[in-house]
Order: sequence, then C-alpha cells, then structure tokens
Amino acid sequence: MKKPETNKDTCGCSIEDLLNENIEKEEKRLCEVSKNDIEVFIEPDAEKISYEFYMKKQTDGLPVIPPTGERVRKFIEFSGLEKDDLIAVLPPRSGKATVEKIAINSVMAGCIPQFMPLIQHSIKAISKEKFNLPGVNATTHPVAICTILNGPVTNEIGINTGTGCLGPGNIANSTIGRAIRLCLMNISGAIPGIGDHATLASPSKYSFCFGEAEKETPWEPLHVERGFNLNDSTVTLMALDSPHNVNDHRSKTAEDLLDTIIHTASVAGCNNSHVPGEMLIIMGPEHAKTIADDEWSKEYVKEYFHKNAVVPVELGDRGGRKLDKKWIRDGEIPITRNPADVTLMVAGGPGRHTMICHGFGTSSESVTELIKLADGSAASSVLDFKNK
Repeated sequence: MKKPETNKDTCGCSIEDLLNENIEKEEKRLCEVSKNDIEVFIEPDAEKISYEFYMKKQTDGLPVIPPTGERVRKFIEFSGLEKDDLIAVLPPRSGKATVEKIAINSVMAGCIPQFMPLIQHSIKAISKEKFNLPGVNATTHPVAICTILNGPVTNEIGINTGTGCLGPGNIANSTIGRAIRLCLMNISGAIPGIGDHATLASPSKYSFCFGEAEKETPWEPLHVERGFNLNDSTVTLMALDSPHNVNDHRSKTAEDLLDTIIHTASVAGCNNSHVPGEMLIIMGPEHAKTIADDEWSKEYVKEYFHKNAVVPVELGDRGGRKLDKKWIRDGEIPITRNPADVTLMVAGGPGRHTMICHGFGTSSESVTELIKLADGSAASSVLDFKNK
C-alpha cells in the first residue's frame, strides 16, 4: 500500500505548531486545518505526543496532556489577558513567558483552566530579581520552587491544605506546581543537565504546591503577616529543600516542642548552616495548638527559633560558599539572619507532625504576589479573570 503523503497543513498540535498558529480572537474551531465546524475532530494520540515531547526534552518525564489549540485557548480565556501579553522573562535562556506559552505548559501539566491566574502570578513572582531564578536554576543544590496559596482562592479551587497536602491526590496541588516546573524547563531552559545543574535534584522538583490551613491556624495567616488583607488571595514562592519531618508525640509545652523542631533544623550540610537565610516551618494543627495553648505568639515563636537554631562553627564552615565571619555568634552560626527569615504557617491533618524546609541561604528571597486583575484590583474569584 502506498504510504499517504504528509499534508503540510496537517495539524501536529505540538508546541511549535501552537505558537505559530494565527487564530483570530473570535475563532472557536477545534483545529485550524478543519474549515468546517461540523467535521469530526480526531484527538491526537496522547501516548505519541507525550513520547515526542519527551524526546525533545519538553516534559518532566511523566505523560502530558496534548496542548491542542482548543485546550490552550480555554486557558488563555482565564488569564484576563491576550495570548501575546508578556508575564515575565525567565533566565537562564531569557525565555519570554507569554500568556500563551504559560497556557501551553499548564495544559501539558494536567491543570484545569481555572488554575491559570495562579500559575501566571507564580511565574511573575519567580521572575523578581530578589528571587534569583538564575541561581535557583543553575545551582548544583537540589533547591525546588515551593508555591504556597492563601486567601479565598484556596477554597475556590479546592487546593489541599489538610491531610496529605504535600503528597499526591489533589489536582490543584499536583498540577499547579508541575505547570511551574514545565514552564521552567520549556521557557526558562532549566532542563536537567543543561540549564538545571542539580547534582541529585529532588522529588520536589516535580511539584511542590499547597495551601495554608487558615481555619486551623491560631495565628494570622502568612499573607496577612506580609501586609495583605484577609480576603485577598496570594501566591508565595520560595526556593527550598524538600520537606523534612519533625515527629514529636510527647512534648506537652511550647518550649519542649520547639526545641525538638530546632534540633531537627540545626544541622550541618544545609545551606542555612553557612549562609543563614529563610526557612519554612509547616506546622501541623496539633503542634500549633500545643504552642498556642501556652500563649506563644507567632512573633515569639519566630524569635525563639532564630535565637536557638544554631550550628557549631566547625560544622557550619563546610559548605559551597566560604563562611562570612559576620554570622559567627559565640562560636555558633544561626541558621537564620533574623526572626523574619522564619516563615511559619499551619497545614496538614491530624497527627503530631511538623515539616521543616531549609532555604537557599542568602541566595534567594521569597516573593508574595497578590492575585490581581489587569486593572490592578484584587481578584475576588478566579472567575473574574475569564475573558468576556
């Protein structure tokens, strides 16, 4: 049988095809090759597309959803912007993160269109100079990008803030973080061994996204602490190590419990041990209650941690950067520069556990972005972004 000739107009529905499409704004056909809306649209072979993208180093190794024109358009409609609008320029490749490119990677990650505003604001956050994306991407350290959601949007999109919030089982937690990672690979150029030089990397580089359990916290939530209103929705981006568990089922007082957390965090080998900086403490509700029952404020917890979380100088001065002697205090190195470096929040379900995440030392500062519309006003719902 004669092999059919390849039609140059056949839709490949690859990233390149989508970026080269010239689709009128009002056009709603499923595929531009089809000139008749009544014609049957044949879904691309998902297995074939995933493999082709994988061979081009455009995936994280997991299967992807084929980013067809129609799927991408649905995401663009939830951006509140036009497809060619520039959200950020991402190093090391100086890739232009347009709305359309972010939408393509979000489709591939398995997101739903309503997640688009959160992803584009996250991309904007990591492009800020103080986040230092060039360093985060290029380092041999296994630092990953953590996305923390706060405000009404967490309930609206159903992000997991409770039991198992750092693990599998929730589409928002799983795919929002994955979409950010795919954007870094395909737009920024952070491909393992090319733009991403992590010696071993970590599972957190697949996805690291969750929300704060604001109804469970005895303190003000993270976004309020950072100057936003309780009814505002925000994304906070941090460069962090993978979470490390703190198991304490015995302590009955705030001091004893915090001492357990501090001893778990104060270790040689982490970046904070020789370049003090930010760290994240994700406290389970039961641990938070133990501390709150002793009437310890959030500010006092952070001060206590900063004062007591230290590493002996002979152990701290073994990192990739030479220890700056200004950090030495009585023969010890505090793993944070000040109490403000301690990001304390509550998440998770039943059980007496806390998670700690060391930061990237002084090499990256976290960024919190307000989820806002194109006119600068705070969004009250992701539906506010849907293009009319």
